[in-house]
Amino acid sequence: MEQRQKNKEFEIKVNGDSAIILRCFSYGESAVIPREIDGYRVTEIAPYAFSAHMDHPPEEETGQDALCGERLEEIVLPDTIEKIGRYAFYNCRNLKRLKFSTDIRDIGAGAFTGCHQIEKMDVTVVPEKRSCFRELLIEIGEEQEVMYHCPDGDAKLIFPEYFEEAVENTPARILVTKTHGSGMWYRNCIVKNELQFDQYDKRFAWAVENEQEEVVVALAFARLLYPYRLAEDAKEQYEGYLKSHVENVSEYLLKKKDMELLTYYVEHCIDNVDNLRVLIDMVGITGEASMMSYLMEQYHQRFAVTEKKKKFEL
Repeated sequence: MEQRQKNKEFEIKVNGDSAIILRCFSYGESAVIPREIDGYRVTEIAPYAFSAHMDHPPEEETGQDALCGERLEEIVLPDTIEKIGRYAFYNCRNLKRLKFSTDIRDIGAGAFTGCHQIEKMDVTVVPEKRSCFRELLIEIGEEQEVMYHCPDGDAKLIFPEYFEEAVENTPARILVTKTHGSGMWYRNCIVKNELQFDQYDKRFAWAVENEQEEVVVALAFARLLYPYRLAEDAKEQYEGYLKSHVENVSEYLLKKKDMELLTYYVEHCIDNVDNLRVLIDMVGITGEASMMSYLMEQYHQRFAVTEKKKKFEL
């Protein structure tokens, strides 16, 4: 027999020894769902649970506002969640980050409809279990940065944006669906519950052809800094691209202001003084002191003696 219960943070529906989240109450913008509530294992997010349009009104006021609609910016789901109901996050327009496990088996229709700001996912892989991870990525067509936690290591992955367009074939009197961007190709690298890393890396040439430079650079750095199941030929492919696009990479590094990225790039992809000078000149324009200090240190350690020798010989 199902019954409804509430505490200060959640309203739930109890079904046997399981709990279904009906509503979350909080003053913040992040919803962290626990594995258990009042002794009941949390297994499901109800339809419209985080939408401003409720499928079921709360029994009574809790003293806090419902965390739903445009207030919600982050959702953290436990590994006990098996199902996300239809339109559960409908029109959560400011939702940006998702954290979940891959053993979610059922995602209802339109669960993330209107959630166009989602940009980051933190995913824990549960091996040998049926998963809706691929379906979730397909429903969310925007570019995604995914931290992908496997039992034996972590990967950082970029799934580019894609969208579908219905194009009329007038002579045949039919509509043909045309897919834009390389995002669907990348999403199709997920087979059952496992991402095929070799296939993912082989898609890079398609990304170079179809995506903006910033997306391609981000994709390359993600695989190189988290080289989980990265074959040597794939590593050479990514580093080769970064070596041959110094100006674009420099713009990306200046935008991110990330010393880890800069350090990797200089130590693994800058192999001549001319390319280092390009980077130094661009950083000099922005006045980023810490980046400039590191670059000048690298210049003196790796190229200054050679430069002096060339001048002396002349």
